[in-house]
Amino acid sequence: MELVNTMKSLTDRYGVSGDEFGVSAQAAELLRPYMDRVEVDKLGNVIGCRSCGREGAKKLLLDAHLDQIGFVITEVLEEGFCRFIGMGVDPRMLLGSELTVLTKDGPIPAVVSCIPPHLQKAGDNKKALPIEEMVLDLGMSGEKAKETVRVGDYAAFAGEAFRLKNDLLCGKSMDDRACFVCILLALEELKDKELDVDLIVLGSTKEEVGGHGARARAYLDAPDYAIAIDVCHARTGDNKPEDRVFDLGGGPVIGFGSNSMPKFARRLCEVARAKEIPYQPEAVPSHSGTNAWSIQPIEGGVCTAVLSLPLRYMHSPVEVLKLKDMKHVGHLLAEFTLGFDGNL
Repeated sequence: MELVNTMKSLTDRYGVSGDEFGVSAQAAELLRPYMDRVEVDKLGNVIGCRSCGREGAKKLLLDAHLDQIGFVITEVLEEGFCRFIGMGVDPRMLLGSELTVLTKDGPIPAVVSCIPPHLQKAGDNKKALPIEEMVLDLGMSGEKAKETVRVGDYAAFAGEAFRLKNDLLCGKSMDDRACFVCILLALEELKDKELDVDLIVLGSTKEEVGGHGARARAYLDAPDYAIAIDVCHARTGDNKPEDRVFDLGGGPVIGFGSNSMPKFARRLCEVARAKEIPYQPEAVPSHSGTNAWSIQPIEGGVCTAVLSLPLRYMHSPVEVLKLKDMKHVGHLLAEFTLGFDGNL
C-alpha cells in the first residue's frame, strides 16, 4: 500500500456527517481486496466481513468512522451570500476560510467573508464572531445563488492533504479516515494468514453527530469484542498542564477505563510490548468520545477497547499526524488480531 496516496483517496473526498456516501464508496473499494464480503448499508456504513471458518467463533469488530465535520446551509440571501451553521467546528478559525458547498449540480467554491482590519471598529479584532453572523461568499448574484444552492446543502473545508517535514501529513478529515487506513494497514498484514475469530471491519457514519452508524451496525452484527480506533490530541507548544495530550511519534494511545475495559486494554499493551511497538497509556474514566460509547451497551453488552492515533489541530482543515504512528497502530491491530482466540 502506498500510504500517502491511500490517505489522500479518502481525505480529499467530501463526506460530512449525514451524507457520507461519496467517501463510503471509496472506502468500500479499498476494503474489498481483504474481506470475504463488503457492503454499504442504508446509512452509508461500510461493512467488511472475513470468516475464520470456525463454527461458533467469536466476532471481533474494528471500527473507524468516515464522516467529517462540516456545515449546513440555513439561508440563501438576496445578495447572493449564504448563512450556515457548523457541526463540530470552532467558529474562531472560520473567517477567511475556503469552503466547498456541495450542491445538486456539484461542488462549488466559497469563502467565509471577513471584514478587513481597516473597516473594523475598535476592539472588534479581540472578539470571536458567532457563526450565525457569518456568511459565505459564493461569487454569485442572488438569483444565481438561489438557483444553485438550497437550504440543507452541506459544505466542508476545501483543500487536499499535503506532506510536511519529518514524516508528517497535513489536511482535513484525518479525523477519522486516517484510522480507517490504519485498519487497512492491519488487513494487509493479515492477508492470507489464518485467524481464530471472525473479523468485522466497520467504516462508520454519523460519529460526529452521535455515533448512530456504529450503534446501528453493532446491533445488527452483534460483535463479541470491538476496538474503536479514533484520533486523540497530540502535544503542541501551547498545551496547558491539565490537557490530556500525547506525543506525536510516540505510537498508539491505549485507553483504560469503563469504556475501554482494562482487561482488553492490558492485552493490547502486552501485545505492544511483545512486538516492540511503542505505545502510550491513557486514563479514560467514563465517556471516551468515540464509537466505543455507542457500541458497548448494545444487546447483552460488547467488550470494548479504545485505540487512538495522536493528531494535532483536531476538527480543523490542517490536522497533522505522523505516518509512523499510523504504521504502529496498524501493526498493533494486526498482531493483536492474529494472536486473538476470542478470550481475554
